[in-house]
Amino acid sequence: MPETAISSSRPRVLSGMRPTGKLHLGNYMGALANWVKLQDQYECYFFIADWHALTTDYADPSRLKLNTLDVALDWLAAGLDPERSTIFIQSHVPQHAELHLLFSMITPLGWLERVPSYKEQQENITGKDLSTYGFLGYPLLQAADILIYQADYVPVGQDQVAHVELTREVARRFNSMYKSQMLDGRPIFGEPDALLTPSPKLPGTDGRKMSKSYGNTIGLTEDPKSAAKKIEGMSTNGQRPRHTDIGDPDQCPVGDLHKVFSSAEVIAETQSACRTASIGCLECKTMAAKSVSDLLSPIHERRKTLREEDAWEILCSGAENAAKVAEQTLLLAKEAAGLAPPGRIMGQFPQDAIPIRQNMYAEGSITLDFRNLWLAKPELRDIPLKEAARETFATEERFLEEPLLTANKKRVLVAAPDSLANDLNFEIPAKSYEVWVLLRLNSRDGLISDFILPQKVFSQPFAKAKKSLKKDERIPATIREDGGRFLLSIHGSEPIDITELQSNYDPLK
Repeated sequence: MPETAISSSRPRVLSGMRPTGKLHLGNYMGALANWVKLQDQYECYFFIADWHALTTDYADPSRLKLNTLDVALDWLAAGLDPERSTIFIQSHVPQHAELHLLFSMITPLGWLERVPSYKEQQENITGKDLSTYGFLGYPLLQAADILIYQADYVPVGQDQVAHVELTREVARRFNSMYKSQMLDGRPIFGEPDALLTPSPKLPGTDGRKMSKSYGNTIGLTEDPKSAAKKIEGMSTNGQRPRHTDIGDPDQCPVGDLHKVFSSAEVIAETQSACRTASIGCLECKTMAAKSVSDLLSPIHERRKTLREEDAWEILCSGAENAAKVAEQTLLLAKEAAGLAPPGRIMGQFPQDAIPIRQNMYAEGSITLDFRNLWLAKPELRDIPLKEAARETFATEERFLEEPLLTANKKRVLVAAPDSLANDLNFEIPAKSYEVWVLLRLNSRDGLISDFILPQKVFSQPFAKAKKSLKKDERIPATIREDGGRFLLSIHGSEPIDITELQSNYDPLK
């Protein structure tokens, strides 16, 4: 994969599952069992795809919330660990939808119409109106799901490989169209690879593929006794009507169950006994039921210990963590696409927020939010958001004395005056900084002007001022407005026009 703007220490995996109710053995063997194993090797993101559920079930969402909770509880019972994976609900991270909207602007309609599952599901799902954009565009939403986290791999079955390929095409098209806007010439999106999940043949109780729509499932967290009773009543495809008849376990749904859940010894025993009629079908089914019970029993017991409120807490925490990663990708994508930044670097916060100072705005305490500043100003894009970019400062002294550090260790000074006068006076620590961020609040309209000054702008007058002052003495600086221009003077130096280096924001919108 090409180098991307966001990287992680371990390869990142992302996958999701639609909340259609409690999971069954087909869901477990087709995806979930593999996810549990992936947690030890990859940085994993697993989401409950409630938006995707609406693409086919939009007309009756009455059970969507309940189904979402059931899926979460089943995941946890099966072994997904919130300490090792990020587990969340898709709609709780709105960045998925925003990136999907951005992708919809550039994706040719024909790309979506040619996805194999589009026509297949239209033909196979009856009784539902699927002539909607949501249904047509769900592979594009999948692409957004994957790319918003810069996933390296997507665990899928063979029938979903086409969706991963569409994701790669969307990433290539976006990178190609907006190459000139990318960070240091690097592509915004890498191209994820499909991580093929073995999908064993798993029959339902009637011999057909296990599916909720057929009503032939064995629940993942079902009571093992109930599961055994279902297996004892399973179809054998009409084989061995008499006990003395020989059979072919390769043509029998019970034989398929053995191949998935039984040990090699039990498989060999039942294969031989079926072909020689040395055991009856009921005995063979009982052995299969025991193999299934050995898997289900611990999952069933764990499910009984899980509380709904704990599951919701895990999902909420997972969404918060996922949103932090998703937001970084979305900001880069929006900037590359030429969208204007949100337009403010300050905002009104709750009373328990730590204010920089109380008198900066008469209507409430103000604290600094670096997320939009980071987006709007390329000089600051490398500031690690998790560490410094959203930090608040309790006092002016700390605000001035503890600089932000960019990813390449450049020091960034942030300073704001207490005065609301037109001529704003700063005191700058006599230390070396590569970038200055000077904030000016206009008393007339409440707009904040932020000035992002690279070192080349202030280096000469700053160095001259340091020589004329005592060691560690603060260096005075002034921003003066003159006919719409903004002029910076450092310790009485000749004014420097910094008008082109500022942007205006409304702090209370």
